[in-house]
Amino acid sequence: MELTEEIIKEIRTIVRKNHDVGIHKERDYNYHISSVVKNSLLLADKLGADRKIVEAAALLHDIGRAEGIVGKFNMDNEHHLIGEKEAEKILLGLNVDVELVEKIKHCVLTHRGRKGPTPETIEAKIVACADAMSHFDTFLDIFEWFTSTVDTFEEAVNLVDAKMRRNWDKKLLPEAKEILKEKYEAITLIINSMKEYMN
Repeated sequence: MELTEEIIKEIRTIVRKNHDVGIHKERDYNYHISSVVKNSLLLADKLGADRKIVEAAALLHDIGRAEGIVGKFNMDNEHHLIGEKEAEKILLGLNVDVELVEKIKHCVLTHRGRKGPTPETIEAKIVACADAMSHFDTFLDIFEWFTSTVDTFEEAVNLVDAKMRRNWDKKLLPEAKEILKEKYEAITLIINSMKEYMN
């Protein structure tokens, strides 16, 4: 079966149900996945990619860390591998054509950028890029996350700075940089202002 609007809607329902549990209830979907979907569709339009593959893959890209799937919030380095298998189960359960399932699985498997295989299709490149773009959209959530996971505020500032620079330098397509330029400049200004008082 082709990827219809109805199937995309069912994928969205499954993703929300599995992310809207546990310690990150609603947060992961609302602050990350929805941003990845938005940016994926924006880039798909700019780059002429298959919108439905991109949307399905963006919805499913972090399914391997969803508490409803793995039983706990999974931030380990293997969630792309778990996600590929879970995405396949979900898509085959919705009777999606095997060829489309393979394309979406490739996007899920390669979305991490630094870890795992390199994205080979335009759709996979878009989802990997949109994953990084989401950190600029939800910068305050990223900052709050780091402050809750490290010992000092200074360490959090340095980790966020490194993450944002790495995303900008290594993960973003030129079209994404064009979209995010003002946000990146504003975030850099805030981080540099914080660092001025840390020394």
